[in-house]
Amino acid sequence: MNARLLTEVQTPTGTAPQPLLPETAPPTPYPVDALPCVMREAVEAIVEHELVPAAIAGQCVIGAATHLAQTRVNAWHPKGKPGGAPCSLFALSLFGSGEGKSSARKLAFKTIDEAEKDARTRYRQACAEVEAMAAGMKGKAREEFLAAHTLPPDPQTQFSDATFEPLAGEFIRGKPAASWDTDEGGQMLGGSSLKADTVAATLGGLTKGFDDGRFERTRSKSNLEGSGVAYNRRLSIHLLAQPVTVAEVLSNPLMVGQGFLARFLLAAPDSLAGQRFTTIEALKRSSYADPRLQRYWARCQEVAASPEHIEMETGEVRPPVLQPEAEAIKVWVGFRNEIESHLGPLGKFAGLKPFANRGAEQALRLAAVLGCFEGIEQIDGDCMRRACELVRYSLSEWLRYTDAGAVDPDLQKAAHLMSWLRDPKRAAKWHEFHANDLGKSGPAAMRSAKVRNRVLAALVRHHHLLTNDGKQFRLNPLAEAADSAETQQSQGIEVAGNLRKVADTRQIITAERPAFVALPQTSAGLPQAETQQVRGLPHNPQHPQPQASADADEQWELAL
Repeated sequence: MNARLLTEVQTPTGTAPQPLLPETAPPTPYPVDALPCVMREAVEAIVEHELVPAAIAGQCVIGAATHLAQTRVNAWHPKGKPGGAPCSLFALSLFGSGEGKSSARKLAFKTIDEAEKDARTRYRQACAEVEAMAAGMKGKAREEFLAAHTLPPDPQTQFSDATFEPLAGEFIRGKPAASWDTDEGGQMLGGSSLKADTVAATLGGLTKGFDDGRFERTRSKSNLEGSGVAYNRRLSIHLLAQPVTVAEVLSNPLMVGQGFLARFLLAAPDSLAGQRFTTIEALKRSSYADPRLQRYWARCQEVAASPEHIEMETGEVRPPVLQPEAEAIKVWVGFRNEIESHLGPLGKFAGLKPFANRGAEQALRLAAVLGCFEGIEQIDGDCMRRACELVRYSLSEWLRYTDAGAVDPDLQKAAHLMSWLRDPKRAAKWHEFHANDLGKSGPAAMRSAKVRNRVLAALVRHHHLLTNDGKQFRLNPLAEAADSAETQQSQGIEVAGNLRKVADTRQIITAERPAFVALPQTSAGLPQAETQQVRGLPHNPQHPQPQASADADEQWELAL
């Protein structure tokens, strides 16, 4: 370690840390008013009780509504395709570890989770009864009995820990619909099925299933999973992830080039750490007794009790199309043209074409989901306008990532290292450390002495670490608040750089990006009510899994 380099910039104990990263564009305000009343009130309640950003709560509520809608309605197809198109959605929400993602998801999916648990309990009991009756039988008698008393199909519709192959097998064997729903999105996006040699086939299968509900697999005859084709299935994906765990995925050209990521609605709000204050009165208020959430849960149960349009013999999902009114079509055409107007060489979506090109389709799907939840017979202009507003939000978030400027890689690594050091799993151990310990037990990216020295020097210069000899370091107590914001910026900038590498972009320098300019028929839009300022308030996975440790660390190290 170069002691002279580090001691030249020794940090007085009282000196506040300086930002490691340049300022980036703030997150887009989440359009809470674009949600139907009951969903909007549920989001506001989740924000208050769980102290999460409205964007996280909103994505969870939309995820739950999509799970319910995908077997009950189809989206309108602008080319007149018979039967319309699936209303299934893919959603990705990026937010920090331990900041309320799982809690928000639990409230949004409460009735769905409970119904799933009850159905699976009855399924296990039915299977146990059949197995118990057949327990004393042998040979042909047992075979005949089991043939006459077939086991019921597994009613599972939510998968939190899955891979594409078994899920495709479920569809081929007859499962009509499912949601891949997890608050460990990094495990899904960084899992084995998306890293193996078959990643291209996996992505192709997921995008094909999203587009028209078709799942196909060809395997050897000896393979227990077998081969086959399933038509008109429904798959929604709802991912909540730590930004650092999906950074590597966003650097994969295949993810963008094949259109997989472009099918996701994105939310990436800032951390609320340091703002989530509570009171004794707030502790006395139960989220489960909140009338806003009770109304939302009651509506979820009403939708769940309505008929699903599933053909019993084939398992195909064939719901009616939720048709748009003339005004809704006019709004959608305006939105589609609005996006198209920004796809030219100087347009704000010039570097975001794969994502922007999906915006109009996502608006139609969202309109069907919102309409189903509201119980309307036709999609009116207001419903379509609200769906378009939610897609604008997603595109703005994707654009914010790709708009970030170039950042010194060492400072980016420094911001990541501070996040790693302050992780609750290791904060006590790494409050003070020796440079050699970092080289032996720290992230793999820090084990090179050359890289380690540069990063440590940067952290000392910016007063995030204190040192007297250039060998022994301790965290600056004043750095904690700054680190939280730095981590959010670092993750956003990393995603930006990765997307820049793989998106279909042109190197065009403009003095300033134009703001969203909506066409007349779509700009009237939504009132910017007080509820949209919920970012100022103390601002998912069927069965939430424990936080990953080694796996998450490996993904972080690879991302560096």
